Amino acid sequence: MQIPVKFSLEEIQALLEMVENQLFRMKFIDSKIPGHKPDPAKQRVSNSAVNTLQEAYKKAKGFKSKDAA
Repeated sequence: MQIPVKFSLEEIQALLEMVENQLFRMKFIDSKIPGHKPDPAKQRVSNSAVNTLQEAYKKAKGFKSKDAA
């Protein structure tokens, strides 16, 4: 299910910064914590969400999307 939402460019930029930092933490820091249990499905979904946000941001800024190339 997809949910349409509207964000300003500044909001998308702020969200991207936060989620990119969190993804870095999931990939490289959390894995070193004793007792950490990786969740590959959650990481795939998170990467997909970040990619969607990045594409929306780039499109709004006037960059061509990967699909248009």
